[in-house]
Amino acid sequence: MSKNEMQIDFTQLANVHFLQNLLVCPLCQARLDFYHDAIACTSCAQKFPQVQKNCIDLLPDHLVENEWNQWGERQQEMEQWYSDLIAIPLHAEWCFANDYTPYAPLLATLSGLVLDIGGGNGVVRHFLPKDVQYILLEPSLEWLATEWTLIAKRYPCMETKPFFVRGIGEYLPFPQQSFDAVLSFWSMNHAHQPEQVFHEVYRVLRAGGRFLVILEDMEPLWRDFAARTYITLGVAHWAHTFVQKLCCLGRQKWSLQNDHVRIQESEIQQWIAGNFQIVRRSWIGQYLTFELQKI
Repeated sequence: MSKNEMQIDFTQLANVHFLQNLLVCPLCQARLDFYHDAIACTSCAQKFPQVQKNCIDLLPDHLVENEWNQWGERQQEMEQWYSDLIAIPLHAEWCFANDYTPYAPLLATLSGLVLDIGGGNGVVRHFLPKDVQYILLEPSLEWLATEWTLIAKRYPCMETKPFFVRGIGEYLPFPQQSFDAVLSFWSMNHAHQPEQVFHEVYRVLRAGGRFLVILEDMEPLWRDFAARTYITLGVAHWAHTFVQKLCCLGRQKWSLQNDHVRIQESEIQQWIAGNFQIVRRSWIGQYLTFELQKI
């Protein structure tokens, strides 16, 4: 097979010319050449072997293998959790409904070209407008497993594979100002370098573009308790969180899941300074949610 003739079975945006215009080298943002079994950068000569027909693989493996050992371990733990979840499809359906439904009104306002960083199986498509062009960036190929079609009755979008690009948020394989919106649902806490992800999102967003970030294991501010933000979680959880906050006064660290990295809200304020304005900051359930807009 000759160059630029890839056998990729996409159900959405499955146009080779579209891919050539959209994708760039994740390391240097130069143009890519497409071959039947690999993609190569025209500038830095980095090659990305292609072993799956239903995704584009632009993961810089040498970075992950040589420098990100702990990240790989966290990824494996996360993959196992979701593998156990889909083993009981009804539990998976309930989990996604519980997590995504509160965001449905906000997701329904998105339009244009939307990038989902670490979006897993792409179930968020169920909550997006039909005319949105959706692209999923995800490092784990486990999400392409056929088991996820078991929840297609509840989420019909799962009958088809999303436009799946294998990659990481620290090295987005897209040109600057490509997207109208970027999503990060519970993926930022899995990143190796979250600050770099914020910078990369700024680069690929168009002017005025929106960045929706949902974070786990975040320490609430005292004003969150004063505003009774947690009341939707129930009194027991509110009290538990308040006690945990008091414990932090004794220099104890806020609890953190094993597969997560710690992110402070003060760090986020530094990362977005001069690049994003905060449109909305709120707690939705136990998740700290930011809707940001590129300045």
